[in-house]
Amino acid sequence: MKQVLVKGGSVCIEEVPAPAVEPGTALVRVAASLISSGTESGFLSEGGTAGYMLKKASDPLNIEKVKRKLATVGIKGTLEIVRDKLLEYQAPGYSTAGVIVDTGPDLPFFRVGDRVACSGVGYACHAEYNVVPHQLLTPIPEKVSFDEAAFVSLGAIASQGVRRAQPGFGETFLVSGLGLVGQLTAQILRAAGCHVIGCDPVAARRELAASLGAEAVCTPDELEGVTREQTAGYGADGVLVCAAAKDSAITNQALDLCRQKGRVVVVGAVGMHLERTALYANELDFMLSCSYGPGRYDRQYEERGLDYPIGYVRWTQGRNRSEFLRMVDTGRVRVKPLISVAEPVELAEKAYAAVLQGGATLAALLRYGDLSAESTPAVPEHVLTLRGKATKTGETGVAVIGTGAIATRFHLPTLADLSGCRLVAVANRSGRKARQWGQRFEAAYCTTDYHDILKDPGVDAVIIATRHHLHKEMALAAIAAGKHVFVEKPLALSVPDCDEICDAAERQGVLLTVGFNRRFAPLALATKAAAEKMPGPKTLLYRCNAGTLPQDHWALDPVEGGGRIRGEAVHFFDFARWMLEDNPVSIRAERVNADHPAYENDSLTTLLRFAGGSLAVIVYSGAGSGLLAKERLEIFGGGASLVLDDFKTLKHYGVPGKDVSVRRVDKGLGALLRHFIAAVRGQETLSVTGQDGRWATYIAEEALHKAGGVQEE
Repeated sequence: MKQVLVKGGSVCIEEVPAPAVEPGTALVRVAASLISSGTESGFLSEGGTAGYMLKKASDPLNIEKVKRKLATVGIKGTLEIVRDKLLEYQAPGYSTAGVIVDTGPDLPFFRVGDRVACSGVGYACHAEYNVVPHQLLTPIPEKVSFDEAAFVSLGAIASQGVRRAQPGFGETFLVSGLGLVGQLTAQILRAAGCHVIGCDPVAARRELAASLGAEAVCTPDELEGVTREQTAGYGADGVLVCAAAKDSAITNQALDLCRQKGRVVVVGAVGMHLERTALYANELDFMLSCSYGPGRYDRQYEERGLDYPIGYVRWTQGRNRSEFLRMVDTGRVRVKPLISVAEPVELAEKAYAAVLQGGATLAALLRYGDLSAESTPAVPEHVLTLRGKATKTGETGVAVIGTGAIATRFHLPTLADLSGCRLVAVANRSGRKARQWGQRFEAAYCTTDYHDILKDPGVDAVIIATRHHLHKEMALAAIAAGKHVFVEKPLALSVPDCDEICDAAERQGVLLTVGFNRRFAPLALATKAAAEKMPGPKTLLYRCNAGTLPQDHWALDPVEGGGRIRGEAVHFFDFARWMLEDNPVSIRAERVNADHPAYENDSLTTLLRFAGGSLAVIVYSGAGSGLLAKERLEIFGGGASLVLDDFKTLKHYGVPGKDVSVRRVDKGLGALLRHFIAAVRGQETLSVTGQDGRWATYIAEEALHKAGGVQEE
């Protein structure tokens, strides 16, 4: 399928595999998508790739990220990461309309053939096909065209801004900024029975607003006098700021133009260094409006379909979208006059060029063919053939499922350099990512449905590098297909799930390994060799300064990530077992008694007592400073000590061996994968098995239980 992508600040149209449906989603054949002149211009750069790179390089946040990467992966590794980030494909678009051609399981309210409007960044992209969760779908009224319905997201943004202002019949409102959202806002206010003053420096936008019902329009310089005239000197009942500006002049002007106890709602992206005088003297209400409305940025609502009860939240983003389309249907809001440009998707670059010019250009539509015929479009293929490397006799065919950081920075580059091995396919739910990384590492094909890989007899082994909740389903499917399986940690999120995977692999006679790469780190191997010279039981202290994560990060989600103890601390539980070559017979754990998410969800101290008498203390904390190195291992026993500091230095105290210091951190990711492929080829015996994954998950579950993280049954 064709998709509009942005790479290095420039627009391109690429062929990518069409997305596959998932539970609670619909596959939509797009008829029209809307380019917003405000939001989407941020994706682009008038200077092309060079201008885009300069813009990114000047961002203070990006500068800090580069500094941290330099400290951990060195200059070469940092340059590779920066290059990938700067030149990765981005998928613009967040407002489309089309026809449902396929549905996933558990999709309520919709069926194949329904005309729908679609919303959401990452879902309603400029592409021929999109997979959209049901809460981001809105039925299109019969008389509303696809072109009109494609305005649904912008209409919801305008609607939510108006709702925040709580306009009353007969009140006078000022709309500052008559871009696309401002034009819609002005019309919605008129439909609510308000008098509307529109302000914009562009004459064509003022004329358009006047033709659509604004009672007065003016330039910013004229605004004070016009407002005084239209309100008999009292000031506006409210101001909706729909403009975009880095400084705060527009915002403070809005405060000055309100009557006593008026209200100001900021819808656009403007500076908000507020001057106190007008706010205080007139006791104004100052508010922000969040995008489409309640439910926006809430994954439980948008992705998992949990609606807010209407008795508690009358106007959610979904209900805002529906009401906006109803206003279009009844003619109270007109969107066709707002269309400045309409082009077929093949000419997307031309449409974006018009958007970048600004001025009178408000909205540009992309069209994807006529869908007015009664027959429903066919479901597309999910596979895209790429120009892969030539096949050699005797090679092991490998496929990678998931294109996150571990897969793209380590697994795919390792496979590309590994003799006797061929990358057959790359799978990702995002077609653009599947194509980008499949093409980069010369896969034979890419796909958005991993089942295509499992049907391929040319694939001998699969690497599963997806979010944690998908590991069980994908591992079991791969094993059933007779593939050898490498699963990134954790093996699964519960011990019963680990047991099911291990049992299936044993029955099928395939190899199963888990991504416990630290066992293969050169300094870890040197530490283990030195520790074997220390007589008697040992005490291990492994400290992981994991750093904080945003509270909405998927790794903290109990469903998708399972939390950081199940998701990452399993590394260190496994490392202790491997280092001591023993299994724990007692597991104890405690949390810090503090009412803070970094302690409640991210931090745990675990004490393991092993059968041979050794102890291991694993301190995993998400509450530390990012300036401190991430990992440190100390081993004590037999009058000697070892210290492994962040896989950079190894120091010996009272035990034979030479201290080691390295410039490049190697945590064994490449060595583990090379070992797995060698085992698949019958050249080595697999040293990390599914049972190791089970043990690590078992320790995590027990530790969480002992620390109060699991409810008693």
